[in-house]
Parts: sequence; C-alpha cells; structure tokens
Amino acid sequence: MTEHSAWRISLAHKIAPAFTANPAVEACFVFGSAALGISDQYSDLELAFVWSHLPSAEELQATAQSVGVEGWEIEPYGEAKQRWLEQFYMHGMKVEAGHWTREMIDNIVIDVVEHYDVSQYGLVFEKQAIAFHLQHAVVLQGENIIRQWQTQLSPYPEELAVAMVQKHLNFRPFDGQHILTDRHEIPMLYENKCAIVRRLLNILFGLNRIYHPGFKWTRYWAEEMSIKPASFFNRLERVFQADAVSGIHELRQLVEEVFDLVERTLPQVDLKQQRETFDRLNPRWTLPVDGR
Repeated sequence: MTEHSAWRISLAHKIAPAFTANPAVEACFVFGSAALGISDQYSDLELAFVWSHLPSAEELQATAQSVGVEGWEIEPYGEAKQRWLEQFYMHGMKVEAGHWTREMIDNIVIDVVEHYDVSQYGLVFEKQAIAFHLQHAVVLQGENIIRQWQTQLSPYPEELAVAMVQKHLNFRPFDGQHILTDRHEIPMLYENKCAIVRRLLNILFGLNRIYHPGFKWTRYWAEEMSIKPASFFNRLERVFQADAVSGIHELRQLVEEVFDLVERTLPQVDLKQQRETFDRLNPRWTLPVDGR
C-alpha cells in the first residue's frame, strides 16, 4: 500500500464517524485507488455510505460541516438519479462520498450476478463498478453486510464473461485506420484508437473475470490481468506514442491477439463473422488511364 493510500484511509476514519453515528447508516467503506493501495499525489478519497433510507441533502450538508469540511457540493448521481454524490474538501484533500440505500445495492448485486448486467452509463459500467468496489472495500462499518455482498459476487459468473465479450466484439473494418493514416486525419485516428483500446479492455475485463472498474489506472489493470497479450501495457503505449503507421500496426496486432484469447478462453463465442468484418477492405477506385 502506498503512503498516499494509507493517509487517505486514516482521513476516512476521521470523517466516517460523523455519518455512521446516524442509525440509518448500515455500512461504510473506502473504495477506489485508496482501497486498492495505489493512490498517488493526485488521488482523491472515495467513500461509500449505505443507508436504510437516503437522507436529505440538507442532512448530509449538516453532517459534513460538523467535521469542518470546505467547498461542500452535492448532486443526484447515476442514470436514475436515485442516489447522492457528495463532494467536499478536508485538510485540502478532495473527498467524494456516494450514498446508496441497502435495497439499491442488493438490487445491483442481483442484476450483476443473476442477470449478467453489462449496461453502461456513458463509458461507465455503473453496476459492475459498484460490484468491484464492494469486492475490494476497506470496510469502516457494516462488515457483515459487505461480506454478504462479497459472497454473492464470488465467483464471477461465466455468463457475465460471455456477455461482456459478446457485447464488445463489434469491431469495424480495421482498414479504416489505414485510410485515416494516409489522409493524416490525426484527431479522428486517435479518437478511433481510444475507442478500440477501450473495447479491448472491456473484453479483457470479461476474460479475466473482473467486474469492470472503469478505465482509470490502465497500467495497474494491465499488470493485474493474467489473460492478455504479451507486454500489453508497453504495447498500448506504442499505439499512442509511436508514429501513426507503427501505432496502427501495433493496434491491429493487439486486436488479433485478443481475438485469439477469446477463442481459447471462451470457445463458445463464435468469432467467424467478427474476423471477416475486421479484415474487410474498403474499395479503392483508380482514375481511368487516358480518360478511359
């Protein structure tokens, strides 16, 4: 655990009691980079509170201010806007506190492990991210409740792995990247690179049976994954940092290697049509000779 993580967890122990003194709080935990032990100087502190019923924004503000926070803000969070996301500063540290009801978390866990939920809110796999945070929580209160959810979440469902992989096996013909390179369409080329790399990561999270935590800390996840192309993170760096031609060549190799990993790891997933689409060439038209 980094020193930055340890300091943030110690700060959480100072903040949490003001909230957990409320009998409606059933559980509280640290999540994110601090819980993983990888926080650095840029990291904030992320806290989660699980309630029997959600408090009002005014109640949360009063509780936060009772411990001397500054810059307090709050907003409804999530696609359904049925939870609170609170933000404030303490000792100069940015703190984000999410507030859910126990019923909400119960339903999220069921959606993930029984209904194999692969829904996204923007780029975020919101329900899977909560499942991941529960698995890796540094528990401050409600250990029995958190353990119950952790038991439900283990093992990672095989059906969810298949659903994640199948959802993201939708690569378009890669020849489009060569066209963008020839035309020096740099913004579009790099936008496409980002989209393709995110799709690869989505597939690899499924293959590695990791509930999708989001796209931050890519180096960490590349190291944690056991099923991945060789030298995965170093090659991702080359995709973006090498010259355009070398970068797209590396990216194509990575995609094809991930296809191979899918076939070896999830043989029930049929890649025939995806490979054909990926290899398809766009037509080229040549000018007629002598005007003919």
